[in-house]
Amino acid sequence: MSSKPAEVHCYQKRELEVEQTPGLAALPIFKRQKLEHQQENFPPSFWDNLSQLYLTTRSLREFDRRTVWPSTPKQPHLTGAAQIDSSKVIEFAREGGPDLQDLRAYPTFKQRSLGQGSSSNRAMTFDGSTTAYSLNFQQHLVDHGCYLPMHEGPLGSVHPQNFDHILARLDSPIPSLPALTEQDFSNFMSINHSCHSEQDVIAKVVNLLERRQMPKEMSVVFNNLNKLTIPSVSNPGPDWYDGTEPEKLDVVVRNHLDKLIVPASDKSTACLPNFFLELKGPKGSVSTLMRQGWYAGTLGARGVHELRGWWEPHQLEDTKAYTIVATYEPVQLTLIFYTVHPIRSNNTAHRPLSSPPTRHYSYHMIKLKSYALDNDLDSFNKGLWALQNAREWAKEQRDRLVAGCNVKAPALR
Repeated sequence: MSSKPAEVHCYQKRELEVEQTPGLAALPIFKRQKLEHQQENFPPSFWDNLSQLYLTTRSLREFDRRTVWPSTPKQPHLTGAAQIDSSKVIEFAREGGPDLQDLRAYPTFKQRSLGQGSSSNRAMTFDGSTTAYSLNFQQHLVDHGCYLPMHEGPLGSVHPQNFDHILARLDSPIPSLPALTEQDFSNFMSINHSCHSEQDVIAKVVNLLERRQMPKEMSVVFNNLNKLTIPSVSNPGPDWYDGTEPEKLDVVVRNHLDKLIVPASDKSTACLPNFFLELKGPKGSVSTLMRQGWYAGTLGARGVHELRGWWEPHQLEDTKAYTIVATYEPVQLTLIFYTVHPIRSNNTAHRPLSSPPTRHYSYHMIKLKSYALDNDLDSFNKGLWALQNAREWAKEQRDRLVAGCNVKAPALR
């Protein structure tokens, strides 16, 4: 699919330092909207319901909101040394000493009432992230049954039934694609190391990662989907995703599952996304990179799951994966692949907002394999083959689902 016009500013960096940004009015509208969103905070219920709270910019902002600080410190009452009776000082000390609230800048404050948001005695861990993809956001998703590879969840680390099949597919050579040469390898390394930002990586490296051109969408904000948890969570904007051209899926299906499989308000963008690639610049956070892929991939897996439930509900319990997430980190030149798949859960907190009350599912991100593209020419070829294989496998899953739904749809007109 054609890329977005330049004026839309598709390639905007996610982690923006709001404090160092010039006047918002002078910025392009897309960038201004993102910064305005970053300056917002989650509602009190978000913080009150976290099972573990991390010390981030947003959590400190919420602490300040709940805390009433004195506008100016009280001036201390000065006492002359000649007026001091040492015997009274000793007696006074036995009762706990002086009231220090008269000291300049002594931090006297009171907490607001519980009705305005309360804070519990949770463990606090520092994380310097300033975006919605902080550790608190991660904890929020975990509390709602969305698990990263390091979070096993109540069922442990549950691999999808087709894990071995997908892994074997990644490592399969592609006879129709000749192996790249040492010159290709050298050119890639040179271009990769010339990147100084995420925008550079997107502009220069993405085309080099593609061995075969396939339709894809770049930096589309998922602003049409039902929220995964609470209404105030942010919308993901994956750097790259593959989906189905909307005209290939019957309009009855698209209208029926609009808020689950049509990611953007621009209905001309691809629907039913089930392959995602997230990238970072040389200074980007690897943990944030994985969280971004995890969040977008979970929404994609939910959409595929709901579409399967509409077409073949008797197959919903197969615990297979139909969604792949890939991340690329340009410093270590590492390409990592994950699956995201749903598993039935007995926890009512795991029910997506769009699902009927009788259907509760948790979503699990499982690592497939990582490829160090800079090891040698062989590892470079295997990594790019794996990326092509992952995209083609994801397309096969979409095509099968779309074909089945298009057969069923006319009966519902």
